[in-house]
Amino acid sequence: MPIALLLVEGNLDSEVLSALFQGLPAVRRGGSKNSLKPQARYEREQNDVRAGYIRDRDFDFDPPGDLDAPTIDSCFQGTTLGWRWSRHEMENYLLDPVIVAKAVSVSQEEWATILVEAAARIRWYEIARWTVGQLRRHLPPQYELQTRPSGFNELQIPEATDERASRDWCMNSIHEFANQVELLASPETTREKFQERAESLSEELLSDATQVLVWCSGKDLLAALTEPTLGKLGFNNAGELRGALRDWIRDNIEESKSFFQEWEGLIEQARAPARQQG
Repeated sequence: MPIALLLVEGNLDSEVLSALFQGLPAVRRGGSKNSLKPQARYEREQNDVRAGYIRDRDFDFDPPGDLDAPTIDSCFQGTTLGWRWSRHEMENYLLDPVIVAKAVSVSQEEWATILVEAAARIRWYEIARWTVGQLRRHLPPQYELQTRPSGFNELQIPEATDERASRDWCMNSIHEFANQVELLASPETTREKFQERAESLSEELLSDATQVLVWCSGKDLLAALTEPTLGKLGFNNAGELRGALRDWIRDNIEESKSFFQEWEGLIEQARAPARQQG
């Protein structure tokens, strides 16, 4: 069966995707990106609602090789449960030159230049955010510090459960966990990863507006727009510009979705009969 309910992160996602899907599926704000997957599973398991979700890619994943296809984020019982954007977040689609040139009195070429200039102002900040995001991927999550020995099931206890044996296991477990965190978060590792990211997010790469929209946070790009630039375009602040771009997309949804193969692919997958994932 097709997805009946699509959970999204924020108001902007809900406003744009509600217009995009036109009720098939229904779109509902679900909250933070980390809460969407368990919410969708809950809807399927407890309410018998065929729910799915789409989340921001953020700095949690490098861009996929194919930017024109929806990226599957997770599966449940052999079928797709959720997707994530190929670009950073919804703002990265709103800021595409083809959209801005339609919605605002500016040419695609001029807007591309504005994007590149904004990216240059925030390049080192984006490098720092990517470095943190990359290191965070490898940090052991809380649940990996288990409250029972590795490999034990819920009906199994150690042979020795006296004070000394229990204290030794507790201290060793926490020590091993802390060592993993300390190694990954060390100054040496951070400097190395920061330099690697600086080389990949080069000035040359970010001289291309297409790459800017793939690698830089859309919200950060909006925040980096100067007051003179916004004033020239007829806006008092970046929020007004974002609202105008959102409204244009909602008023021109058929034209808008034709600009992004990823959007068309997402509609097709969300409405398609459930297929088992190989």
